[in-house]
Amino acid sequence: MNEDFSILIIPDTQAAATFHPDRLSRMADWIVEHAEALNVKMILHLGDVVNNGAQEVEQWLHHKAAFDRIDRAGIPLLFAIGNHDYDDMLEESRSSATFNRYCGMARYKDRPWFGGVYEAQKSENVFARMDIAGRKFLFLALEFGPRDEVLDWAGQILEKYADHDAIVVTHAYLYPTGRRTQPGDRHNPKIYKGAHGANDGEDVWRKCLKHHQNVKAVFSGHHIPEHISYRFDLGVQRNLVFQSFQNWQFAEYGGDARFRIMKVRPSSNQIELDVVNPQTGATETGEGCTIRFPLEANEEQAAELANVQYPG
Repeated sequence: MNEDFSILIIPDTQAAATFHPDRLSRMADWIVEHAEALNVKMILHLGDVVNNGAQEVEQWLHHKAAFDRIDRAGIPLLFAIGNHDYDDMLEESRSSATFNRYCGMARYKDRPWFGGVYEAQKSENVFARMDIAGRKFLFLALEFGPRDEVLDWAGQILEKYADHDAIVVTHAYLYPTGRRTQPGDRHNPKIYKGAHGANDGEDVWRKCLKHHQNVKAVFSGHHIPEHISYRFDLGVQRNLVFQSFQNWQFAEYGGDARFRIMKVRPSSNQIELDVVNPQTGATETGEGCTIRFPLEANEEQAAELANVQYPG
């Protein structure tokens, strides 16, 4: 019941899918090769799967070749949608036909862990549920700049499964400075013409996430050119919430398809986050890459961690 396991967090693969598909392919190979040793239970993609929406089918085919390999290995996988994944990249609308063709219900249908979607046959807002190591987990992927009605739905899911530890992913939430996105920030979801009704990171926290005691972590990508930031906050019920930004798309070779490994260790009440470069197999040692905190924080630990922000 105290089985240790891993969750993989994959940020923006748009540059790899466009310019370096060999890097994307090697990432998939590395994951499949190491999935058993790491006891990988879920993979969460933070969006911007591709770079040019519906305009460049070749990018989607590069994406499909890599992630089909992961699907065939039987590893659960959820995708958030990024602004570059919408058909017109949010120039006019939230149309998402191509995203749904490659990252939609065909990937989720009949999976035992699949929970449901906000809109029928559309996977921009999707959740999964799993029993892992004697604990119940909820994985929730929300659209770019979630609308109020989506946040209401997310709140209902979080409430319905209040006995599940919840991990939330959405493309734009935390800014590279370590604070949640706010008006005036570059690439704030509210500035995209087609993202009608968008909420930014601060809105998502204030309107929804901070009100649910089961929210453990929130992951996002989107911003450039920096690569990492994170913070801890207390929800309204004094629960500790870890929030993390990661995105290597502006690093050499589109970031080499780097990703985070989140190791959950119930045996030692610990969560360990590291960054892996799948091209070399090396664990990154740069500033901000390694994070450790309790799986279940007591009141004193939570209060202390709530003062932690990187960069500070």
